[in-house]
Amino acid sequence: MKNIKYLLVLVIVLPFFVASCLKEDSIPVPKVNSVKMYVAGKDGKDSLVTEAIKGKSIKFVVETDADICTVWPGGLRVIMKKKDGVTDSLDMFNHPVLKAGSNGIGSDSYTDYGLVGARGYKTSQSPSGWYCSYTYPNTGEFNLTLVITNHGYQSPDYKQTIVESGKIIVK
Repeated sequence: MKNIKYLLVLVIVLPFFVASCLKEDSIPVPKVNSVKMYVAGKDGKDSLVTEAIKGKSIKFVVETDADICTVWPGGLRVIMKKKDGVTDSLDMFNHPVLKAGSNGIGSDSYTDYGLVGARGYKTSQSPSGWYCSYTYPNTGEFNLTLVITNHGYQSPDYKQTIVESGKIIVK
């Protein structure tokens, strides 16, 4: 009789534990509310800008509900060897071989994701959002890509959301 009571309690309580675990697995997809660029002025205060300037540090601030945010500014791409503007260093999958640039990155363009030497910029969190600083070495138009996630970093549940945030014009 005593064993039946314990078994009955187990049958009643067990579904509550399983239900609570299942609720944790339904994580919403993160959203990006805005991406802003700031330049530090002579007085040390940040000024909102719409275009970047070559050689001047830009602070990207990403307003999002994501737990993790990485910024791929797309301004640097250093290939191992080039011959007359054509890449002659390719791996066995016909992808260019990147080398570490002056800041330790071979490429910060998301199109090179997965290649050795390519990585985005890790961000820090502030009350206004996730932020990082970047200096574009050249003029032109560059694709800004964000990689955000809400749950499961370095686990089987890890799901990334890729957000093409538009083009950055550098003068």
